Amino acid sequence: MRIARRSVVIVLVFGIGLVASAGLARADDTAWKAAHDTDPHLALTAEQLAMTAAKRAAETTPAAPFFARMSVPSSECGTGCGGTGNYPASASIAANQTPQTTSYYCGPAAVHEALDAVGVSLSQSAAAAALHTTTAGTAWSGGGTSPSGYPVPDVLNRYQSRNYYVPQPVSSATSSAINAYENDLEMDIDALRVAVVGDAWETAYSDYHLVGHPRNQTILHWFEIRGYQSAGASTMYEDSVHGASSIGWSATVPAYSTFPSNGIVSIVSGRGYVW
Repeated sequence: MRIARRSVVIVLVFGIGLVASAGLARADDTAWKAAHDTDPHLALTAEQLAMTAAKRAAETTPAAPFFARMSVPSSECGTGCGGTGNYPASASIAANQTPQTTSYYCGPAAVHEALDAVGVSLSQSAAAAALHTTTAGTAWSGGGTSPSGYPVPDVLNRYQSRNYYVPQPVSSATSSAINAYENDLEMDIDALRVAVVGDAWETAYSDYHLVGHPRNQTILHWFEIRGYQSAGASTMYEDSVHGASSIGWSATVPAYSTFPSNGIVSIVSGRGYVW
């Protein structure tokens, strides 16, 4: 997790914008991110593009050779099984929230949780070394990892083989971006039984913040996504800030939350998610 404060002028503008129009605040928020973005947003590699296309094709045909669809135990989807299409209305994987051990270890914590969900043990310190995490946090792209320069998918792919993780950049929470996220979420959680990892960029006084996060701060934060409800319209996630003694407001953050998926897409816009 990294925290940055906007100038007083920007904070006041956004405070007024929220009172006047939530829609205007979202539009201004997208523009603010674009104007203040320091990430290089590396181009996806040819392999990442090919695997993204293959995974998207498999979303509508889960019996395709890309993967063998796993059955979903009824204990995990409860009464939600029986949704429309190829996936149940709700599904989830292991609940294994782990507090981040430093204020800037949200990336290592999320990777630790995602790997633990598939039976791979990797400590936060080992994950941090692999991710090239610094006191500024873990980069979305350009973090010095190989083969792609996208630290989180590179490390996840290095330590497990159930899923080929790819980064999905999100510029803004358009209807097509929300629809793609919901489909990606359903496939990873239900069919592949793996976590999705989000890279939040919460801006001060914007419409959406993760549950318990202070609304008057701009926060960059990696978090593990472990399930969905309502056919993907709601996202189940865990937050490594909960229980993190190095973060002063950790007591307000629950370990597990469920949040509207359109809000999640807005929160990760400017960065994206890894699926």
